[in-house]
Amino acid sequence: MTENEAIEDLEFFQEKLHNGIFGNRTECLNVAIDALKQIHQYRSIGTVEQCREAVEKQKAKIPGIWGDGSDAEGRIIYDMYDCPNCGKSYEIDYEKYDHCPSCGQAIDWSGLEKSGGESDE
Repeated sequence: MTENEAIEDLEFFQEKLHNGIFGNRTECLNVAIDALKQIHQYRSIGTVEQCREAVEKQKAKIPGIWGDGSDAEGRIIYDMYDCPNCGKSYEIDYEKYDHCPSCGQAIDWSGLEKSGGESDE
């Protein structure tokens, strides 16, 4: 039985018991129906774990910078980065995002603009 089916059934019985013959049981049904409706509402917007994950992704994290080539002198050109959350790789020169397009993780570029090994060339 789903939450919606339980709510419908309880509301049906609530209507039948509304005449007061069963005393406190009607109040009990009211509380149960309200509780189920609240649970259903909260679940429709996501679980507590999903909410925590979303909040955590908004905290900017420093990406892993790396290079896949070298210049004429043999120095590595640091032109790639990995999302600190999902690990997806992007090119700094063409795909420098504030949030990972794959998972939504906020990216912290502070301190990496020139000191992170990016090449000016």
